Amino acid sequence: MKIYRVVTEHDGATIRESGKASTEIVREEFRFAAESMQRVWNAIDWLRDDKERTLIALLEEAPAITVLPSD
Repeated sequence: MKIYRVVTEHDGATIRESGKASTEIVREEFRFAAESMQRVWNAIDWLRDDKERTLIALLEEAPAITVLPSD
């Protein structure tokens, strides 16, 4: 297994002051354990299809992990 990190951004609160407005950008990170990046890509279709989010990155974070069985 490998650990993958998915990074997305979306608009947060808009702050209006006299003469100017600004919108904060909210960054979210999701982690997945999978055998391949393609498996993660297929699993995050709900993120990719979200019109409010922008997919920033899909990264391999840890090249190898061992999953121990539960007791």
